[in-house]
Amino acid sequence: MDHGNIYRTIFEQSDIGVYQTLIEGGVVQANAAMARMFGYETPAEFIAATGTTNETVYVRKSDRDWHIAELKRSGRVASHVTEMKRRDGSRFWVSDSTTLAQDPGGNISILGTMVDVTDLVESQRAFREAEARYRSIIDNALEGVYISSLDGRMIVANRALAEINGYSSPEELILSVKDIAKEWYVRPERRQEFVDAMARDGEVRNFESEVYRHRSRERIWVQENARLVSDESGKPLYYEGTVQEITQRKNFERQLMVARRAAEASNRAKSEFLANMSHELRTPLNAIMGFAQILRDRWNDPEHAKVAEYSSDILQSAQHLYGLISEILDYSKIDSGTVQLVEGPIDVNALCSHCVHMISERANRAGLKLKLEVPERLPALNADERRITQVLLNLATNAVKFTPAGGTVTVAAGVEPSGNLVMSVADSGIGISEKDLERVFEPFVQVNRSAHPQQEGAGLGLSICKNLIELHQGRIEVSSKPQRGTTVRVILPAARLMPLTAAV
Repeated sequence: MDHGNIYRTIFEQSDIGVYQTLIEGGVVQANAAMARMFGYETPAEFIAATGTTNETVYVRKSDRDWHIAELKRSGRVASHVTEMKRRDGSRFWVSDSTTLAQDPGGNISILGTMVDVTDLVESQRAFREAEARYRSIIDNALEGVYISSLDGRMIVANRALAEINGYSSPEELILSVKDIAKEWYVRPERRQEFVDAMARDGEVRNFESEVYRHRSRERIWVQENARLVSDESGKPLYYEGTVQEITQRKNFERQLMVARRAAEASNRAKSEFLANMSHELRTPLNAIMGFAQILRDRWNDPEHAKVAEYSSDILQSAQHLYGLISEILDYSKIDSGTVQLVEGPIDVNALCSHCVHMISERANRAGLKLKLEVPERLPALNADERRITQVLLNLATNAVKFTPAGGTVTVAAGVEPSGNLVMSVADSGIGISEKDLERVFEPFVQVNRSAHPQQEGAGLGLSICKNLIELHQGRIEVSSKPQRGTTVRVILPAARLMPLTAAV
């Protein structure tokens, strides 16, 4: 067996760069893989290009100097990673392994193998850069970040978590915490609740606990989001998560709760006061209205005209005051959530006709034309008839109030293609400005006061209407243009309509 030929074949056919160079410089032999690595077509071109010092192939001369010094000291160098230059000037990384050899003539040379490891070096660099970025993100995060052992020791912590616990550095925190359950939670059993949730769900979200600021023992509130980390076989390894201090929020919630309870108590007291006062006021008002009406009717002759006039004034004022009290009481009930709807089937056509009849005398006195546009057959509406009548009357009365003589007020109803019932009141009156449209449903707000300084009421009517319709799962829409009139639409859901029965 010709070992020389075998070695020569291995040398020439190997995919690994193999070379021999003198210790002072100058390549003696190189294989084809070595030449290709440096961008040459043949070993001869590569050998000629390196010259006598080999410095042209090194990015840093100091790398070769270190390599030669190490060879002289130990006789070999294994896997020395070095940055090299190709023929075109591009850079790449190699792993260079060498040993000193002596030929029969006593000359010392270097035998070496070289592998291109550029991809490995670049991937390691990218990994280190990514690790540094992530570490920077964690270190500078506003939330505390941690890794803790299953038995309650702190393994990793960032600066924010250290500051939450009153320490100046993560290292100080890690060294100080020995048992999270006993040292951190105000209620030690809270740690067990955390562990149980982790075992059950593998994570916790928005886990709120009262804890100690570890160094000062001040009580604070925190919120945790964490997960259980396990190995490939499913064995639990540790917990990792984030911590945010929410002491300020918890204090605010506590204050809000106290304020809400106080407001609820005040609201109850207000409702009770209004209910009692309305009863106390309406009882004598009923008597006043009754006697005023008797006086007006009894003395309705020319001789006692003044008595009848004064009695009529007393009756109108008492009725006005009675309406205000009723309106305030209604709003108080709605505001406190004590309104109870008495629902049943309503004939919408009859309801609209009734409302038009109720305002007809006032409309005639004001010189207005009333229109009723309601189909003969409409589905019955399942609602509180008294409340729906109250809403429609309020809207129609407003329309009459703000429409000058010669104008028109139209009460209409119908079913939309969507199936919803729509009842509307439209007028050709003075309208509402755009800025006032945004406030028409606010309680105690009266728009168009400058146009009608004598306007009556507490400014609660539309607010009550809106709330009563919302109690029926409906809504009210208002559209208006100054001097061009106003349209108010009451929309009630299709679910409140009852199917029409076949005509007989």
